Amino acid sequence: MTEENSAFQRNSKKGGINWYRYLTTILLPILIPFGVECQIDRPDTIIQEDKAPAHASHHQQIYFDAACLQRFIWPGNSPDLNMIEPAWMYLKRVTTKKGAPKTRAEAEQVWRKAWEELKQWRIQA
Repeated sequence: MTEENSAFQRNSKKGGINWYRYLTTILLPILIPFGVECQIDRPDTIIQEDKAPAHASHHQQIYFDAACLQRFIWPGNSPDLNMIEPAWMYLKRVTTKKGAPKTRAEAEQVWRKAWEELKQWRIQA
């Protein structure tokens, strides 16, 4: 594993990424420069983050302000706008009702079948 990739490896028992690792491996070297670059063509660029603990540090706002970037933190308990979310638990239940698929081929087969049989009303629920 390269040194660059090792920064993303989970070593703690809890897993995940803490605010400092997020700041030093994602926010400062990647996200802020990308946001600044996007502002060249789109001055109304907004960086959206969810409420993951690594994103929730209020100290990080300093870096967004310094780069003149707007930051939108996804509000808690907000509806998910991804159309698959309402059907996700149904698909998971259908594909594992006889136990988890043992092979990749079996997994592809049961997921494709479940997807083809998925009723539109479940997606729209």
